[in-house]
Amino acid sequence: MQQMEMLSKDIEFLKSLDTEEFYEKNEDEMRMYAHQTLEELIQMGNHATSALIELLNTEFTWSCFFAITLLRQIKDPASVFPLIDFLRKDSDDSMANEEAMFALQDIGDPSIQPLIEELEQEFDTKTYNTYLVGALTGILGPSPYEFMVHVTNDFIRNPGRYKGWFCIDDFTYNFVIQERQDVLPLLRKILEMKTLTPSERLELSDTIAAVEDPEGYKKKVQETINDIEHIGET
Repeated sequence: MQQMEMLSKDIEFLKSLDTEEFYEKNEDEMRMYAHQTLEELIQMGNHATSALIELLNTEFTWSCFFAITLLRQIKDPASVFPLIDFLRKDSDDSMANEEAMFALQDIGDPSIQPLIEELEQEFDTKTYNTYLVGALTGILGPSPYEFMVHVTNDFIRNPGRYKGWFCIDDFTYNFVIQERQDVLPLLRKILEMKTLTPSERLELSDTIAAVEDPEGYKKKVQETINDIEHIGET
């Protein structure tokens, strides 16, 4: 009973953040303000999942955003389908969308099959949701990798099917996370396609470089960041 009362109190506190008073505050300020409540809900773990899922219906609010951040930390498989449903809406709430994507990645294996089935349905209707794609391709494992290879091969064989709606450079980006250099011939085969735009070609070249030499690529990126920061200081 005491836990239920605390859960109810904490959920009401999150809802109280959805007022004009807090609209202009940034995430760090809000996290500090809500710190105790967030910690209490994390400690409740799966017992808080259902109540947090209900808050996903109020997008563009702090209660919705914090509910997603909590689901990301709790990692309850029961939140997989609600998080997919949230991303399926394809809203403009980029901060919440990104957090939901990371939540599905962090939940890991229980997310994989539901995400594959969702993407297969979306691709059949020529719908591309970058956050759902990122949720699946950002999970390290054989099933996401095999799905990525299958779709990439189909893109090469049937480019007309993907014209106008598919983002090949975005889709292949997380081959870096999959840590499989055996995909390099496939990625190089895409570069031979004449239908690629200059920006797609550039992004794919970067992906190939990162897969081929992860440490060298990280070093190069860091050097670029350091150069930019140095220019900013002068």
